[in-house]
Amino acid sequence: MNDQNADGQNRKPWYAHLPAKLAAVVVFLVAVTTLVGNVFELVDERAPPAAPELAKPAQPPAEEAAPVGPLDLHLDRIVVQHDGSPGTTDWRFSIEVDGEPMLAFQQEALDDTGGRNVAVPAEPAARVRDVGDRNARVVVKGWRGSWFKFGSAPDATGEGWLTPSGGIGTIRVAAEDAESGAFVFHFSTAR
Repeated sequence: MNDQNADGQNRKPWYAHLPAKLAAVVVFLVAVTTLVGNVFELVDERAPPAAPELAKPAQPPAEEAAPVGPLDLHLDRIVVQHDGSPGTTDWRFSIEVDGEPMLAFQQEALDDTGGRNVAVPAEPAARVRDVGDRNARVVVKGWRGSWFKFGSAPDATGEGWLTPSGGIGTIRVAAEDAESGAFVFHFSTAR
């Protein structure tokens, strides 16, 4: 069966050729979407991995023969895991030791983008009274900024322990949903 007439022209109407052309368009679209998906996977692989969720720290055992006297508690840096919104986010933080307010400050334009996710606060050290021979509970609270106001209940919280010798390390501060705000506070102390 021949699809051409005696003049050598095609007898099929134009719409009979559409299935082949549509199939070519579908194959092209599948190739483009696969390429875009692979690029997004590469971008996701380059992002730093999220830190695993940590349980609230247990109180470390009190140390013997601790130095006596007050010490300076200094916030060295804040590592931003999730800033809580697209783009940058303003946050206000407070630090309490055994229920006593020690430091409150605002940190503007926190960013969870890799390479820009470490903030170094310019706040002075807080003087902590002598904790004696027991551990002191350190609580960090954070409020996400908004155009209208800061809320009264903290959006993110975290706690750790300050030992009599001045050991404290890091404190993870996070919202119930880490995507709404998650940070790691790095502290140091000096007598």
